[in-house]
Amino acid sequence: MTDYHNPVQRAGDFADPFVLRHDGVYYLYCTNPDVRCWSSRDLVEWQLEGPTIDDGAFPGLVPFAPEVVYSNGGFYMYTSPSGHGHFVLRSESPTGPFRVVSGNVGHAIDGNVLIDDDGRWYFYWAGDEGIWGCEMPSPTEFGEPVLTGIHMNGWTEGPFVSKRDGIYWMTLTGNHYLSPGYRIDAAYSTSPLSGFQPDPLNPILIGADGPNVGLGHSSSVTGPDLVSTYLIYHNLNPDETRDLDIDRQVWSGGRLQVLGPTTSAPMPSGPDATGTAFWATELPARFTAELNLTAGDGDYGISLGDALELRVDAAAGTVSAGALGSSALPADYVHGALHCWRLIRDGDELRLSIDGRAQLSVRDAPAAASRITLFGSVSAGHVALTGTTAEHADRQAAKPVPGRFWAGLGTGDSEREAEGVRLGPGTEIAYDLHVQQAGPAVIYLAGEFAPGDAIVLELDGLRHDLRPDRLSVPVRLEVGTCRLTLLGAAGEPLVRLITVAMRPEPSAAAAHDETASGTGKRLLAGHYDDAVITAHVSIGLAPQGHADLIFRASQLSEGGEGDDTVLGRNFLLGYSVQLHHDRVVLARHDYDERILAEHPTPVDPSRPHVIVVRAVGGSIGVELDGTALFQVADDLPHPIGSVGIRTDNAVLRVERLRVEPR
Repeated sequence: MTDYHNPVQRAGDFADPFVLRHDGVYYLYCTNPDVRCWSSRDLVEWQLEGPTIDDGAFPGLVPFAPEVVYSNGGFYMYTSPSGHGHFVLRSESPTGPFRVVSGNVGHAIDGNVLIDDDGRWYFYWAGDEGIWGCEMPSPTEFGEPVLTGIHMNGWTEGPFVSKRDGIYWMTLTGNHYLSPGYRIDAAYSTSPLSGFQPDPLNPILIGADGPNVGLGHSSSVTGPDLVSTYLIYHNLNPDETRDLDIDRQVWSGGRLQVLGPTTSAPMPSGPDATGTAFWATELPARFTAELNLTAGDGDYGISLGDALELRVDAAAGTVSAGALGSSALPADYVHGALHCWRLIRDGDELRLSIDGRAQLSVRDAPAAASRITLFGSVSAGHVALTGTTAEHADRQAAKPVPGRFWAGLGTGDSEREAEGVRLGPGTEIAYDLHVQQAGPAVIYLAGEFAPGDAIVLELDGLRHDLRPDRLSVPVRLEVGTCRLTLLGAAGEPLVRLITVAMRPEPSAAAAHDETASGTGKRLLAGHYDDAVITAHVSIGLAPQGHADLIFRASQLSEGGEGDDTVLGRNFLLGYSVQLHHDRVVLARHDYDERILAEHPTPVDPSRPHVIVVRAVGGSIGVELDGTALFQVADDLPHPIGSVGIRTDNAVLRVERLRVEPR
């Protein structure tokens, strides 16, 4: 099997999935009465291991969103029985049985644990105000609650926090779990408990329009190849059960992104060497290695040929690379327990992490052209090696399309900057695409482009010239794999984001005599990118109401369980032109509302008005009754979608709506 298909598991009610990777095996826990556990070697095929808690652990209650953390030989489960605060359970095995070892520590629902590089533990949970956190003096103790400051528009839950390159990354879920518009956002901070900022591409995963809807409550885990990361999440079925899905999670330019949602994607890769092959493998210049080690008495460690030795001084509680550096192990480190050592070499830097904590970094490390060996009283469990690193693997990952991805997630000789890829003359960057759907499509580029900039786009041998006033190209996709290449031809354009979207053959469309009232939204016409939209409208407004034309709109849903139009007024992707009593507003929607421009033009409800929208790429102009109100440029535009109407305490009648593709 070369591809997997989402959902990867059905008919098990895989609500709120959490995956623990331990000694080379994956363990899955979900919301169900006995916290059943499944195991896997590849994240796709799962075997039921059975219940992990006794029937009487929480009488009459369902343990919500269980998560399991391994530390110093013990497995700790955190769960909230039917949302009535959290309990901690402990086991000697990932498959249980788990026994309750704490009282009710409170903290609402959806607990998540992060163990930081310095050995400190943090606990996160969801409350009415958003995501909360606290430091943990021990696996069963909880410190003073702190509001992290991050939340979503409406229901907020399901935090999962990890750390990479000194940044704390959080994924979280919003809207009601029974809504098709259940979705996942991302946030980041330099502090574990404060300062979280939303990702500019939020929501990073949504599927209200797709074959799998209600996507949410995720966790993240390292793939079998040691260098990939997978987001594990559930989708909603009509009978309110939930199935299990996975998609690649990647980083570029300081941003977290999910390459999905997908219906199919390449199978998770395995490592280059395991078992006996691991010990015989010559070390490449760039590699990631994992060794699960249990120590006996005395000093022990890892040798990289004759080049370098990583030695643990058990008495002193340190690990050192000789004269190149040393660091302290956590004070409670149990040498006789299983610990996961990871070695990453990229260039002249060698990094060591233990149990997911950044432990030691060695600059100007000597070349290691030999094998890894162990010394001292130490035994190995699962061992594996892959000849690359996570950063390079993210760039080489196949990009599923239709979809979008940061331009930095490619291979080539172009100059990467924090915000994108600089394509000077003669430079190029390439992307392997995994095409899930055949048909006519459009490729869009977003970024910074000056007059005179030129890019050549090549797809399957066909070349297309792009310029600042035309940054999209129609193509035809066939299911399978293909390569997209961007070549710098003139100037130094900065490409930030690439979107590949399906598009019917462009044709003009019209709709007549459409009326909406109260608060709500719906789509009326087609699926368009660059277009001129004209609508004759009549309105009636409550004092704080407005009547809107929405365009490039998709992924519409409502709030709550899918029927709360007030909560869900902004639950869409796209744009709106809003007619208020005293102004006209242009807003962008990403399941929230961000005003791009407004003009203090009174809108007379006693007579009809004519709205004209001219949208070309990220350039959007709006006219009312023949007067140009504003022209804006959106750096990361929604490039394609449908035209529709929206009301918020208003009445809107649309006549002679016309959409003319450009």
